[in-house]
Amino acid sequence: MYNVAVERSAGWSGIAFIIIVIVAAFLPGAPPPPDASASDVGAFIDAHHSMWMLAAWLTFPAVAFFLWWLVQLRAYLRLVPQIDDGLPTYMLAGGVVAAAIVIVTGTLQIVLGMRLSTERTPQIVEMLYDSFNAFGATIFIPSTVVLFAASHSGRRHQSLPAALAYFGYLATIGCAIATLSVFSTSGFMAIGGIGTIVIGLLPFAIWVVAVSIVLIRAPHSAPVAGT
Repeated sequence: MYNVAVERSAGWSGIAFIIIVIVAAFLPGAPPPPDASASDVGAFIDAHHSMWMLAAWLTFPAVAFFLWWLVQLRAYLRLVPQIDDGLPTYMLAGGVVAAAIVIVTGTLQIVLGMRLSTERTPQIVEMLYDSFNAFGATIFIPSTVVLFAASHSGRRHQSLPAALAYFGYLATIGCAIATLSVFSTSGFMAIGGIGTIVIGLLPFAIWVVAVSIVLIRAPHSAPVAGT
């Protein structure tokens, strides 16, 4: 049975997820580039230690909100009379992988901040920071799956507004391009740089908020089986 309250809670969870991600990103400020020296990385973390650790901890509630949004979006997309084509499940699988990557990234951030930089060797700092950035770059891979699967399902079954579905396709391309950041350690397309934010993260965030609004307004637009 279709549950309006559950769908609305999922919509608010999606918005909460994006808000937490934005807050976590701004708390410590922009971190050093991926090719920064161990001393620069350590100095940044030491200077912003409290905010760095708080931002890392915020990944945990962010993941909790994201997973609830994801599960309910899958249920919403499957409320169609057509045969299930597997796209909502594909989206769910991509989202779970994305959540796992975020947890690993947050954990690496916590490990980096557990000791002062003077208590770590430069090699350890570089290894942890490289791992932190590498996982940050790979988040765009499952995000591409989530965007494409949800948008394609929403367009095929008309469970999402057409404009939102096509914007999802555009955001999918953006996330796919953002995966190329693994080849750059500096410049516009560096990992965590302005390019990946504008091309990959920003369209994804806008799409999540827009989909969340659809879920909040579900009584007006929800597809109902057998109609």
